[in-house]
Amino acid sequence: MEVEVLQKTESPERLVCQAARGDYSADYIGDIEFGELMKDSKFDDRDVQGGVYREDGDYKSYDHPSILDAKVKAFIERQLSRGHYGPWEHPSITFAVSGVSRVTMAQITRHRHMSFDVQSMRYVDFREQEVVTPRSLTDDDHFTREGGETEIPELRDARMMYENAAQEMVNAYLELVEDNNVPKEDARYILPLGMSVNMTFSGNARSFMHLFNLRQKASSQWEIRELSGMLATELKEWMPHSFSWYEQNRPHKIGP
Repeated sequence: MEVEVLQKTESPERLVCQAARGDYSADYIGDIEFGELMKDSKFDDRDVQGGVYREDGDYKSYDHPSILDAKVKAFIERQLSRGHYGPWEHPSITFAVSGVSRVTMAQITRHRHMSFDVQSMRYVDFREQEVVTPRSLTDDDHFTREGGETEIPELRDARMMYENAAQEMVNAYLELVEDNNVPKEDARYILPLGMSVNMTFSGNARSFMHLFNLRQKASSQWEIRELSGMLATELKEWMPHSFSWYEQNRPHKIGP
């Protein structure tokens, strides 16, 4: 499985601050410089990097980069702790994901407020696509929602049975398409749910927090937890203050 960011909102946490400030400002925020907009925002001195003080103890500039970042961090944490999640619907990000099973694809596409494009089995030839092997067939000990901690006594035999059955389905697919002229859109019915696909999907920051609330639980299936972890790494780099706070304080009811 691979995850790559295709597009993302630039300066997403500043955008969150601007949107939230606009809720309570008598002025039009489109005409206000960001430093001025955040001028009176309280922050923690410990988050300021570098010596940016005057001798009288006042800050040299309210829009010094380090001070602005400290203000952004404090402002974001205050809004999140109050449950004010609406501003996080403005920044959006688009991911390309390769090598997820149809099982996980079906799970993640259930999430509302996201947009998906999935590799089509109607038009793409799937003869070279890999079949994902479940973690319970590769690990000696594995946790499942159905049975808790699970151990398969004859792990090697079970894995071989799975891989042979999957290969038989792929071979039947090829025979239907190549030897019997069955359209790919009909031959695909025989392919296993473990068949891997690629997809592109987009969402706003709030929708990803909601996804993590559900898909990073210990009871979630291993593959979607793995995908969620890879997404979280990218999102934490994109919006470090927001997703660091979320990681420390999750889960939260932030959407339906």
